[in-house]
Amino acid sequence: MKLLHDLIKINTYEGNYSEMIKCLVEYLKSTTNCKIYIQNISQNKANVIAVYGNPEFLINAHMDTVKPSNAWTFDPLSLKVKEDKIYGLGACDTKGNIYMVLKALKEANPKNLMVLFSIDEESGIKTGVKYFLESDFKNNIKRAIVCEPTELKYVSKHKGYYSFTLVNFSDSAHSSMNSKGAIVKASHNIIKLDELGFNVGIIEGGTAGNVVSQRCTYRASIRTFEKLNDVVDTIKQNCKETKIENRFNGPPLINNEPLFDGDFHEVGFWTEASLFQESGINAIVFGAGSIKQAHSEDEYVEKWQLEKGIEIIKSLLQ
Repeated sequence: MKLLHDLIKINTYEGNYSEMIKCLVEYLKSTTNCKIYIQNISQNKANVIAVYGNPEFLINAHMDTVKPSNAWTFDPLSLKVKEDKIYGLGACDTKGNIYMVLKALKEANPKNLMVLFSIDEESGIKTGVKYFLESDFKNNIKRAIVCEPTELKYVSKHKGYYSFTLVNFSDSAHSSMNSKGAIVKASHNIIKLDELGFNVGIIEGGTAGNVVSQRCTYRASIRTFEKLNDVVDTIKQNCKETKIENRFNGPPLINNEPLFDGDFHEVGFWTEASLFQESGINAIVFGAGSIKQAHSEDEYVEKWQLEKGIEIIKSLLQ
C-alpha cells in the first residue's frame, strides 16, 4: 500500500499540485509505457495526461481533496489500516481511485487509452476537466469513465449542480428610520429559496447594528435535473430586485445509451461525467468507496473494493 500512502500524504486541498504531479509522473514513467503530457493551467496547477496508443477511451480521476475538518481523530495526511478499512484524506474521494487506476495500468499494459488526472474538482469554478474539454486532447475520445465513490457500481444518471451568488441592496440609513434593509430583503428571499429546494450556505451583510444594511450577499445552490436557464428563471420569479451571478454550472448526467456493458444506476451527487457527456463523450461514473464517507472525518475505503476495482478496470482495459 506504499503507493496509496504516498498519494494520501500529499496536500492537494490548498491548490498546489506540484508534489502530486511529480508523484504521478514518476510512477507512470517507472511502471508503464505511455506518453505523458502536462497541461499547464496556472502556477502550480496542471492536469496530468497519460496517453497509450491511439485512444478513444478515457479514464478520469481528480487529484484534489476537500480541506480536512478538525474532527479527524488522527493525521488526515497519513494512511491508517484497521479492520480491512483504509483511512486517510482522499482514501474514498478520490485518491483511493487514483491508486486503483495506477495499479490497473501497471498490470494491464493498455494498448489504446487516455488517462486524465485533473485538478480543482472539489473547489474550482473552472475545473481541470473544463480546461481539458476545451483542448485538442479530447478530439478523438468517444467514451469516458469518471472515478468517484460509487461502491463499484456503474452510474449513468445524476442531478445537475448549480451555484449562485445573490445580492440584495437598500439605501443606508439610521436604524431609527425603520426602513427595510438589504438583510431583511435577503431573508425573505432565503426563505423562498429554501422552500424551493435550494441550499443557502453563506450570508454576509451589514456594517453595524444601528445602521440599516445597504448590501447583503448570499450563496445558494440546488441539485436538479432542470436546465440552468430554468433554474435562473425560478430565482428571478421568486427573488425580486436581486442581482444573480451564476458561480458554477454543473449540468445533469443523463446517459440513456452508455457504451459499456453492465447494470447502471442513479446517484444523488454531482460529478464531472456530466461535463464529458455534454461535450459529446459518452460518460459514466465508477469507483471504489461510498459517498457516505466522502468529505467526512476519518474518511475510509474498504480494502476489498480497491482490490476488486483494480480487476474491473483491468478487464475494461483488456
